[in-house]
Amino acid sequence: MDVTAYVALLDNLDSPDGAVFARLEAELPDHVRRERALPARLERARAVVYHFAGDEPTIRTWRLTGATVAALVEGSAPAAPTLRLLRSLAPKHGWAYLDGVRGLSALVERCLGADPAAWAYVQKRLAAYPGTLPGLVESASWGADEPGAAQRPVVRLPATPRAVTAEFRQLLLMLSADTLAALVPHLHRSTVFDLARFGAPLSPATLAWLVATETPKRRTVLAKARWSRPGLAAALVDLGDTEVNAALYLNAHTSVAVRARIMAAAAEVPLHPSVVARVCGSPERGMRLPALWSGDPLLVRAALLRNTHTTSSVQARMRAWQQGGVEALTQHYALPEPTEDHRPSVFKPPRYRSLLLTAVARLWARHGRDEARRLVDELPLWPGNARYFADLFAADDGLTRLTADVAARTGTKALVKRLRRSSSARLWPLLETPYADWAVIGRAERARPLSSAAWTLLSGMPGCPRREVSEGLHDNGAAQVDAGRWPATREVAAPREWVAGSYLVAEPARRGEPLPAEHLFEAMTPASRALNTFGCLTELIGPPAHRASGAGDEGEPGVPAPGVLMLRYRAHLQSLVERNLGASTDARVVAMRLLPDFPGTTEELLATAGTIARTDVELPAAAGA
Repeated sequence: MDVTAYVALLDNLDSPDGAVFARLEAELPDHVRRERALPARLERARAVVYHFAGDEPTIRTWRLTGATVAALVEGSAPAAPTLRLLRSLAPKHGWAYLDGVRGLSALVERCLGADPAAWAYVQKRLAAYPGTLPGLVESASWGADEPGAAQRPVVRLPATPRAVTAEFRQLLLMLSADTLAALVPHLHRSTVFDLARFGAPLSPATLAWLVATETPKRRTVLAKARWSRPGLAAALVDLGDTEVNAALYLNAHTSVAVRARIMAAAAEVPLHPSVVARVCGSPERGMRLPALWSGDPLLVRAALLRNTHTTSSVQARMRAWQQGGVEALTQHYALPEPTEDHRPSVFKPPRYRSLLLTAVARLWARHGRDEARRLVDELPLWPGNARYFADLFAADDGLTRLTADVAARTGTKALVKRLRRSSSARLWPLLETPYADWAVIGRAERARPLSSAAWTLLSGMPGCPRREVSEGLHDNGAAQVDAGRWPATREVAAPREWVAGSYLVAEPARRGEPLPAEHLFEAMTPASRALNTFGCLTELIGPPAHRASGAGDEGEPGVPAPGVLMLRYRAHLQSLVERNLGASTDARVVAMRLLPDFPGTTEELLATAGTIARTDVELPAAAGA
């Protein structure tokens, strides 16, 4: 028995005096009675939707489904509070959010597109619009209701009101990259800044213009952004500003490819002291390993520092190296005894040989042959590598040969080979190749598609194009999503649900189409599945606000602005109940007893229950009693 569906239908069939529940109470399972008796179930909105997916549920899963989000988009109002609720769900339920808003995204693309007049209409009315989101978008598509609005050209939209800045941005993030590029010239500068900060797919030219014309303080805000794309970070790095580079490097969400670019430019753009302090004091690999590109003796050794066989902090160990070299640093380690085949060291060479060559080459170029030889002498190298470096140091053209060897071992083709491996590491490929030729990546993808894990790595590089995939799920349930929509997630795994004794990949919500109330109750089978979605949505948004305020239908003055009302779904279900069951308590009891095993739609369930009640057919007790 689906408890959520059962309780949702019981809530909508029962009378104020509880006559239906009183008739069924003796035959209901204990977990249904417990769920029904929870006093807080409809008294507060929940940040997480729970539902039973198995035949014999014991606990409730935390996953939010795309169908529930699609139902929320299609049937809840007012528009602005609905968007706020969606935004609060998105960070923890990325797949459900992106799956559920695909219908709304298609509607926004079709009805609003790059039309500045339509967007001005939405911007002006979003804060106080009492209806649903699809209603607002569709009303904007046929123009504002003011005379002559279609003929009045809109050169530039004004700044978005502070009360709906996040909500208006949320709608803009649903546009495709091409449509957004056509609309950007008509947007206010603050709106474009907001879009860049939250990961909109803006063009490189737009990002370069934005960062070049912003104040230093606002550039720092962009550098510290949580959801921005790597393309924005690349545009900021191109400015060559030490303060901005420091904010970017210390941002926990900055890609290691961008950090490697900052380190590679350390000779031209000096590193900020805070960056040096973090690299020499942080145990995080993502902070220390990009320093292999720096060409600085201290930072390169901080990147190669071994973190095992010691209890001292990274900061204390690097201070010891600065004061007494390797001998003083060794005192902070309890290294095992050396053997004939293994010589333990306080430094650990990088996983890829090409990165070792890069570190030595850049150190040689900045500080000379002797400093590079000193680094090599301190590393535990295999005899072949030791002979290779000895030959280079003895040759007059050693640095030229080493640079050519690094170029031959790295590049986009080498990156593709790394990504095709079954277990490519998260950091190393982007450290080895922080710059990529996307034409080569495109040819490799057409020849033999890369995995979703590979595209997840590539999405951390500036300029990564959107992956073109067919409709459906790929790679054992991994679904490609558009990173431009909130949240700016590059890859989101599709959830699996416990159905009929096994885990199945969750089915997308109508393949991106809207989920109107008519489909939910008149086309979705079985009825328990549709009512499960309805029950999850009821729990998600809390009690209907109009019951407390005395307001009624959509658009009435009594509807409170902060509340989110389930208008269409609740009204449509009530109309089906009144048409098929009327006020008969017997018919409602029959519908409840039919629900657990009924294979048809909710409308067919109610119609069958009404017919049975009129013919006085006896039914067995509810399943699970």
